[in-house]
Amino acid sequence: MAGAPSYRKPPVHEALIDIRIDPISADHLQRLEDLHKKLIKEYPNKKVRRRFSGTVQIEATTVVRLPVESGILGYWFQSQDQRRLVQVRLDGFTYNRIKPDPHEEWPGWNKMRDEAKEAWKLYAEALNLSEFTRLAVRYINTIAIPESPIELYDYFTAPPRIPPDLPYQDMLDFSSSVTISFPAHKAIAVVKHAPAPQLYPGTISVILDIDVFRNARATLSTFPMWETLDQLRDLKNEIFEASLLPRTKELFK
Repeated sequence: MAGAPSYRKPPVHEALIDIRIDPISADHLQRLEDLHKKLIKEYPNKKVRRRFSGTVQIEATTVVRLPVESGILGYWFQSQDQRRLVQVRLDGFTYNRIKPDPHEEWPGWNKMRDEAKEAWKLYAEALNLSEFTRLAVRYINTIAIPESPIELYDYFTAPPRIPPDLPYQDMLDFSSSVTISFPAHKAIAVVKHAPAPQLYPGTISVILDIDVFRNARATLSTFPMWETLDQLRDLKNEIFEASLLPRTKELFK
């Protein structure tokens, strides 16, 4: 998004780049695990990513969901400070960047993209990939508002609202989700508002979760994958700016 403001301390809690592929067989798990040898300097911690499927069981009048493990899906490689995570799976690749405190500075998109690109290259080479099926950029923002209680519509342009004809009541909980198509970008965005755990005394924290993705099978050798991810990130910025009122943006400067 041309001219999008640059915030010194944007409210990002977690951001990720996700690239999906057609699922491959478990015969390739050793190749995924071996990637840790090439990434261990930056991501020394390794965890197994397991696959779960769900079953439903009715007990008396209660419906109980029972997760059932169905094998290994891949591996997580994590940095020593636990703020960077590379996921290599049988169905795709994800790079996560985490910022626990919204008041901290953010390293920025370029650094995150370059780190993801380096790890993706190793993943794609290890599996001899030629195609991908989906690209996504997702930012989970935690916005700490320094007053309580608040009216959400004083800070957000399209928050959940109490019907105006009802007598005034405190909003004890809220959640909203809207899915938007952007034909010019061949992309879809899912925008969610929800409460977040209180970060500081006397504040209210709100999650603004923006997930922008493009479902498109394409060939790695010819499709401009990283340029497209840049465009999805720009679209994310446009949605972020459109979702907030000026008094909210002042909190990030």
